[in-house]
Amino acid sequence: MGTESVTLVLGGLGVKGVASIGILQALHTHNIDVKKIYAAGASALVAGQYAMGKSPDELTDLFVQFFDGNHNALWGMEQISGLFQTQRRRIIDSFGYFLHERLYCRANLKRISILDWNIVEPLISGVFGDTTFSDLKTPISISTVNLDAKGLFLIDRGKLSDAMKAGIAFPGLFPPVIFDKRQLVSSTLCCELPLEAITKADSPVLAIDFPTTLTHQRPSNLLEIIARTTEIRSNAIKNRLLEKADYVIRLEGMNRYRWGSYRRIPGMIQHAREETARQLALIPEFRHRSKPPALAKG
Repeated sequence: MGTESVTLVLGGLGVKGVASIGILQALHTHNIDVKKIYAAGASALVAGQYAMGKSPDELTDLFVQFFDGNHNALWGMEQISGLFQTQRRRIIDSFGYFLHERLYCRANLKRISILDWNIVEPLISGVFGDTTFSDLKTPISISTVNLDAKGLFLIDRGKLSDAMKAGIAFPGLFPPVIFDKRQLVSSTLCCELPLEAITKADSPVLAIDFPTTLTHQRPSNLLEIIARTTEIRSNAIKNRLLEKADYVIRLEGMNRYRWGSYRRIPGMIQHAREETARQLALIPEFRHRSKPPALAKG
């Protein structure tokens, strides 16, 4: 039986991008070869490690340890105080609202970001070292936004560690990354899935969508209006671009996991793997490609 080869498009806001580990595990089980990956946000870290020829399984414990050790600095979800209950719920539900409320306003617009790169550089350098794109076994492109040109910029050359930083440079959380004389930030707030640069040469394209449930609650302040507008715009762009994909897997069940659910990373990965496998089995081209269980040794 031959191996199906696809171009994979990954995204996901906040920690949800880590669920890409389970997605890659499901593709491996179904004997689906990934010929190229387009990634944005935290999924870029998973894609980069996979492209080096390493098993994505190795990243699960690493991510759990990293977020568990740095959750107060990164998200502070357990330390949110001084907010009305409606605001607390809005922050938990919306990554965009979190950035606007907790970062932009709490920093009084005087700081470009609330964190510096020291907090994540040990993780990035430990996984990627001095690896460059030319060293990769699977081609990848990391989606970012060029602040100078105000447009999408795909990184597919240079040091992988620099590209990873740009991929997770969420505006307001981390400062922009200077790459090839460009100021780059993550593209995930503009659109979760980097499908804009897809061409016919990438076909067949498999896109993994984490559907967004937009709240119907009436905005109560300017920040909620701004955050809601950002979410509606991003969702509309994503839905339009999904038409470029040959196959779309929508992980509806991932709505149970918030963007900051760092303590639920193992369960999130497992759920993504199982839901991806179920939907792959419904696609005729992939239905009969699952590998038989490995025989026990000894």
